[in-house]
Amino acid sequence: MGQTSRQQGTRKIASLGLAAWVLLLPIALVSLGVWQTQRAAETLEHARRSSAELSTTLAQVKNIAASDPTAILTFQGAGEPTSLAALVAVSQIEEALSQADEELETSQIRRPLVWGTIGGAVLAFLGGAFGLMAAGISGIRARASQRQLITSFQRLRSLLPFILATVVIGFSIGVISATLFEAVSMGLWADFTTGSAKLFAVPVVLAVIAAYSAFMALRGLKDVFALFTPEPLVASGRVIEETEAPKLWRFVRSLAERQKALLPDTIIVGLRQGFFVTESLLRLWPEDRLVTGRSLYLPAAYLDLLDQAEIAAIIGHELAHFSGEDTTYSQQFTPIYAGLWRALAALGRADGGRFVLYPAVKLGFHAMQRFDHAVAHWSRLREFDADRSGSLLATPADAASALIRTGIIAPAVAYVLERAYAGSDDTASGDTRPDLVAQTTELVTANGWSDPMPLLGDRQPHPTDSHPPTIQRISALGVEIGDDLLQRAMRSPEPGARSFADDLFSNWAGLCRLLSRDFIDDARMMRDRRREVLEKVVAGVSQETVVYDNIKPMIWTMVIVAMIFAGFGLTVVFLSGQLGLGYDEFAQSLIAAITAFGAVTSLLYAAFLYRSAARPLMVLTPDALLASRLDKPVAWTDVAGYAVYASSRFALRLWLNQDAPVPKKHWRAIYSKIDRRQRIITLGALGIKGMKAADFSALVGRYHQAAYARQELAAAMLHPSRDASADETAGKY
Repeated sequence: MGQTSRQQGTRKIASLGLAAWVLLLPIALVSLGVWQTQRAAETLEHARRSSAELSTTLAQVKNIAASDPTAILTFQGAGEPTSLAALVAVSQIEEALSQADEELETSQIRRPLVWGTIGGAVLAFLGGAFGLMAAGISGIRARASQRQLITSFQRLRSLLPFILATVVIGFSIGVISATLFEAVSMGLWADFTTGSAKLFAVPVVLAVIAAYSAFMALRGLKDVFALFTPEPLVASGRVIEETEAPKLWRFVRSLAERQKALLPDTIIVGLRQGFFVTESLLRLWPEDRLVTGRSLYLPAAYLDLLDQAEIAAIIGHELAHFSGEDTTYSQQFTPIYAGLWRALAALGRADGGRFVLYPAVKLGFHAMQRFDHAVAHWSRLREFDADRSGSLLATPADAASALIRTGIIAPAVAYVLERAYAGSDDTASGDTRPDLVAQTTELVTANGWSDPMPLLGDRQPHPTDSHPPTIQRISALGVEIGDDLLQRAMRSPEPGARSFADDLFSNWAGLCRLLSRDFIDDARMMRDRRREVLEKVVAGVSQETVVYDNIKPMIWTMVIVAMIFAGFGLTVVFLSGQLGLGYDEFAQSLIAAITAFGAVTSLLYAAFLYRSAARPLMVLTPDALLASRLDKPVAWTDVAGYAVYASSRFALRLWLNQDAPVPKKHWRAIYSKIDRRQRIITLGALGIKGMKAADFSALVGRYHQAAYARQELAAAMLHPSRDASADETAGKY
């Protein structure tokens, strides 16, 4: 109940944030534009009136100066009357008229900008409002049917780039115009003496910067939406031609015919994924082969542990996605839907602080989220329908058994592959390399199965969408989870018996060894790359680094404070009469004592800092951090995380691992703190001498990473061909 309330509160906050960015911000820009309109009209009228009045006055004064150059004229201004000689008055009036003309020119230039502010804001508001309305309507229609989901999404997909572009363009125009208006307004209050040409250089530069920002935002929008093109899915495995496994192809063909489903164009067998089908472009490793059309992926270890009826139910489930509206859904919706999510995610990353792009990013994510519930709803129904279709090729009990058995096979497969990836089986070469599929079967034969009940709520892995919980899928099949079903699903492989996979493939053992070799080769390559990275990290930190507290600024501060105290005290002593203290000897003595104490204390603290400046604040060694504030070093491998703060006071904060010893701090370390309960060390300082906070943080990070990298390399050298945790986890997969 509490979690639901929190989720509702989070959604409300997100909705308010979206409304603020997409609707309220353009309204605020419109309000700013209206205010700018009033200011522009007032200043334009004032400039015109001032220019006309000064022109009339100048003509009159020139006439007087021409007839009597020595005449004294009195002008009534806002303050006291001012008397000026006629010739001087002419000069000052001409200067005032020049300024009034510049103000008039500035007012005339900035007046059209208010319409850009208002127009751009209105455009952004209309784009945002239309985007919210389109997303809402599309989301509602998408729940009506799976076909309507596809239709609504295709419409929104076509409209969304234009909607987001409208928001970006409108918001850019509004922000640029508002910025230019205020920039040009500098001419109305700033005292520029270099003429109107230089006056308008500032707004021109601002206009170029703002326009460039808008251009980059639009270009980012254009480039990112090119990601609509679906990217290939990536999988590892081998394509099985019909000549290599004719019985497998006949088996799959018979299942497709019974379901009236389309036959896969390609069958792939691998080790890493579960059962799935796709019509997306598929990039297959290790051959780096692009597979097009309808593909059926079969996991080898699962095939070896399932019987014919269970395999038929599972493949039937997958082939059901190649029939009816599922084919259209797979071809026209799923890849593009995933591609659009990638596009928007990339757009968010490409924002890079461009303020004008942020409202469009918020709107785009909102539009996609409106489809999420409908997508999840229809995805669940598709899986239930596919389960029923697959169960018709065997029995509902077979389908239910397959669902449970695939769930309990998964931990065994993961355990064997993790050991192989860690190099525990990487001792053989050529055809003598281990068979990871056979190892999985041997593992469950020797150790049995893990408890299936916790797995019933898990979701089956799939590369493109989510599945309903297993327990719901079994319930939808009308099968009760009882002892008979569990015994069927948890049966042990019969020693020496051939699996159904042996009958489907011409050389099942050879294929399993080939897949194992591919996996182990890939694992070795990944380990080699990992080792190279670790060695590079370790090589980057080979010596210790001594850092000192940045005490010099504080020393000068204390010296200046001492001089201020001393200066104030001397002023009171020698100028007591002028300060009204000439006859108050007690006040003179008290002030002198206080200022002397302040000056001496400041100088003593400066001397203390000067002496302590020679002591290292910290010594960063490859193995540990030695701090003058702590009684013993802190091993880098005892540090779970760290942070450097430089706001109110400089500090290095270390979070220790649970089993790490916690040091004590010296009594003089008043700005450092040890939180033993939270296992947090905070080392305070005035700063790091010759180093910015970000550079010091990067330095600590290098030592921290290098220590863990050295530890990992040492463990690899100690056990070069086995997983360090293999013995502990044997039989506990």
